[in-house]
Amino acid sequence: MRWRIGYRLRNALIVGGSVGMGLFGWQTLTADVPSRPPAVDVCGLVRPETVARLVPDASRPAIERGGRGYVLCVYTGWAGVGTHRDEVVLWFGYHRHTRTDGESAVRRARADVGDWRCTRCRPRPTPVRIGDESYEHGLTYADDRRQTAQVTARIGTVTVAAELDTAYAARDAMFEAVRNLAQEVAARCRAEC
Repeated sequence: MRWRIGYRLRNALIVGGSVGMGLFGWQTLTADVPSRPPAVDVCGLVRPETVARLVPDASRPAIERGGRGYVLCVYTGWAGVGTHRDEVVLWFGYHRHTRTDGESAVRRARADVGDWRCTRCRPRPTPVRIGDESYEHGLTYADDRRQTAQVTARIGTVTVAAELDTAYAARDAMFEAVRNLAQEVAARCRAEC
């Protein structure tokens, strides 16, 4: 009789330990991880020469928190002369995704890169892939003058975004410039973000 109690106790300890380890493993896999604060100078991800080329008379950069957790660097400037003078806006930034609500960080980054702020257009893959995957889309405003070009790219769990908004550039030139900008941000972000 005594050996039966010892046998049952040993089996109960093995089952209890296995269940406890399983619950611990489940908790670590599905735990919500808070996003770490940005430790990277987002405006330092792009060379000053690039900004000077894209934004004439550029203002001092402003660092902003964008939607979806992005850290953005925003430059504004002016192009044109007299009554035809118009504002140029350039911004770029990144977001490091973390696991949350049981969803992996890579899955969240994939969803973010393909579904960026484009409500009236459909993103298409960039001609040359940037990072693990990249998309671009553009928009012409109602006045048929001002337009915007955006590029988003994913590098593992980091999403990089860049946008140029101006009335003084041809559409193809805008996309080429924003692709180059996104490549520059992605190259530095791969090492620093």
